[in-house]
Amino acid sequence: MELNSPQRIAVFKFRNIGDVLMMTPSLHALRLHYPKARITAVVNSVTDAMLQNNPDIDETLVYERDARKGNPLRWLFYELSFARQLRQRRFDVTIDFTGGDRTLWYALLSGARQRVGFRNYRWGKYNWRNFVLNCGFKQPDDSMHEVEKHAWLLRQVGVSGGDGPLCLKTDAASDKWARGLIETRRPGKVVHVHPVSRWLFKCWEDASMAAVIDWLQSERKASVIVSTSNNPRERERAQQIVARCRTTPTVLDGNVTLEQLTALSAQADCFFGVDTAPMHIAAAVGTPAVALFGPSNPAHWHPWSKNQITLSKDCPCRTSGSQVCDWTQTRACLAAITVEEAQKALGEFL
Repeated sequence: MELNSPQRIAVFKFRNIGDVLMMTPSLHALRLHYPKARITAVVNSVTDAMLQNNPDIDETLVYERDARKGNPLRWLFYELSFARQLRQRRFDVTIDFTGGDRTLWYALLSGARQRVGFRNYRWGKYNWRNFVLNCGFKQPDDSMHEVEKHAWLLRQVGVSGGDGPLCLKTDAASDKWARGLIETRRPGKVVHVHPVSRWLFKCWEDASMAAVIDWLQSERKASVIVSTSNNPRERERAQQIVARCRTTPTVLDGNVTLEQLTALSAQADCFFGVDTAPMHIAAAVGTPAVALFGPSNPAHWHPWSKNQITLSKDCPCRTSGSQVCDWTQTRACLAAITVEEAQKALGEFL
């Protein structure tokens, strides 16, 4: 199936930071295939930072997630206003990389003649969702990485490519900030460590993370810069890890922007951390990455880069598709990853 020479394309990804990054190869494929089309990326607030200065899109339309909080009437007005913004852009084609009900409604309300997405028969073959997508396709292989999944969908409508590198641009002000932070630590190696995810069940044992930080600084003579988001639970967990360290890493305690985090990763020699957005940011800027995976499937979510090593153990939660482990504790699969394995992987890049 071929698209009808679209002039205006909307690409939806109502997910998180890393998810938006992983659709950037497909945005590039669309730009190459339709060089004159106007391409609009429709994403959640905050995640739009991953698309700043992206050369493959003409516009980013941001859905404000906070609009859903508080007054229901205000939320309704916001939803109607957002649908109106989509309608006014007169899209010829919508491409849904999200797979959620909100995207389907917006695709329908946009008035686009062709609506592309994944047809999901788990909803039921005759479910209304499947009929919204008049260019819907059943994904044949559930083992695909997210980048490959997006590329596969584009191939069904005649667009090749989509499995190339991620695209993430830094800005001059953030580059300058990162240089000021890193240059004082040269000529030694600098390792960016992001030890905590907002999903705490993805976190490694605190003692193991602290041991690797100490090893990097004392044995490898590298300078470690630890980052965390401004989420209170993440900050508290990161502080607990640093308190266990014998050495003294630099800590960016929730006080950096995504743009600064991107510039820091771009100038660091290596990234080490858990399965979270900064891991994907490191991959996008070409920094060698060592990533720790627990119950989430690395086949779907590993850093999309040639310079990466993913450490993972079998997890019953992953194979069963349901919560088997005690998610209030460090997952057994994560605890099974040893400090020595992490050191060996980091040694490949340092």
